[in-house]
Amino acid sequence: MLRKKLLERLCILIVMLAVINQFASFFSWYVLVWWFDMPMHFLGGLSIFYLSAIVWLPALKYVPVWRFLYEAIITAVLLGVLWEGLELYLYLHYGSPDFVLLDSLSDMLFDVAGILFGSFWSLRSLNKL
Repeated sequence: MLRKKLLERLCILIVMLAVINQFASFFSWYVLVWWFDMPMHFLGGLSIFYLSAIVWLPALKYVPVWRFLYEAIITAVLLGVLWEGLELYLYLHYGSPDFVLLDSLSDMLFDVAGILFGSFWSLRSLNKL
């Protein structure tokens, strides 16, 4: 039941991110609206949390809820840091103009905000177990 709820939320978020990203790319919202990537990173962090929670779900039988959330949060944060590391790598090796340190820190902050929001939002469902 919990797996179904997490998977449902993840699918909704992925479709929502894909549709919004298509509109943003077509209408150049990433260039025209300077803050547009902030809610996108928030939603991305939220979806990455649900993905990592689904991965760690089998461990919920053996560990307490707080440990399960801790592992899911750490996994999601690690994926966000790896993504920003990829941006840094592309900047250093190919001169991609997209890397700015303050922007990367802001992106990671919004990733973590989405991750923490997802963990607190899922806490109700987890406490019912």
